[in-house]
Amino acid sequence: MRTLIAGGLIGVACVFGGACTSQVGPDANTGVFKTPEQAAESRRQRLLVDWQEMALKIANAERPDVRTIKTDGFAIRMSADGVERTVDLSPLTEKLSANVGREREPIRAYLAEQMPPLDRARLAAIGFERAKPMLHPRLANNKQTTAMAAPDTKAPPIANKVVIDLNWVPVVRWGGSGAQTPVDAEMAKAWGVDERQVSDVALANLRTALAKEAASTIETVDLPGLGRYGMLRGGIDPTYVVLPEWLAAVRKEWKTADDLIVFLPSRSSVNFLERKNERLLNQLMPEWSKRVGQPGEGLLNLPVVLGDGGMTLLEHKAPATKPTTAPATKPRVYIVN
Repeated sequence: MRTLIAGGLIGVACVFGGACTSQVGPDANTGVFKTPEQAAESRRQRLLVDWQEMALKIANAERPDVRTIKTDGFAIRMSADGVERTVDLSPLTEKLSANVGREREPIRAYLAEQMPPLDRARLAAIGFERAKPMLHPRLANNKQTTAMAAPDTKAPPIANKVVIDLNWVPVVRWGGSGAQTPVDAEMAKAWGVDERQVSDVALANLRTALAKEAASTIETVDLPGLGRYGMLRGGIDPTYVVLPEWLAAVRKEWKTADDLIVFLPSRSSVNFLERKNERLLNQLMPEWSKRVGQPGEGLLNLPVVLGDGGMTLLEHKAPATKPTTAPATKPRVYIVN
């Protein structure tokens, strides 16, 4: 057996009944001998693949109505209803590098910004007739209504005034997710219809949904000596309150012809009582004044009166409070000379 040294590498040659040689050449195991720069680039490439796959999983989980696949480079491709969009993930690189182990939220927020243009293109592609069943009203205060403007065109949504700072906006609800796309005048024009037609269809769908409710939409609480108040059951669409049919259903259930005082600080908190019940109203008003909707969910922090003519602001003057005891007086001091 001979030991050969060549090019700084050790090779072993053996001869056993013939010329049988096994030798390690200068190009073997080159991956072991990486420069620091090569090692850093290799790690970066692995991270890009991991982030791309994470973006793919988040997109498919949150928007199952949109098909999302990997594509060349640091990007993903989204498609639905014949519309396709490639989303470049490169703008995320710096933020993800600074948040290793906490990448999900930056990716989720970025993808949420990329979806609206795709959804608007889908609406234009499917047309008004196919979009009709997906149209529904959504309650929004003035600030929320402004924020619902299309991110690409900045066009404001169609807004229907309910009372003071409260509107309802026709939106398209995408099946399989909670995603919604506000409809604006430009989209209505692309569909070949006017704003009123869009709003009428949204309200008609809301009426249909209310009629299909298998059980009462409300829960009633009786307070001894004070009367009753109601609240929407969990999961019930708060937009029902704009429908005359909802008011009629509550009146029928409560066996009353009275108007309702409604307090809706958020979509998940809607309370009401009969207008004539001033005593209970005086008890509830101080508590209501302390309640504010959560950020993004807040609606209206002022009670309204709901009657046959729609909603109006409540004009209410709290009764003057009487002192429980007579005020103490300082006794006079008489000085006798």
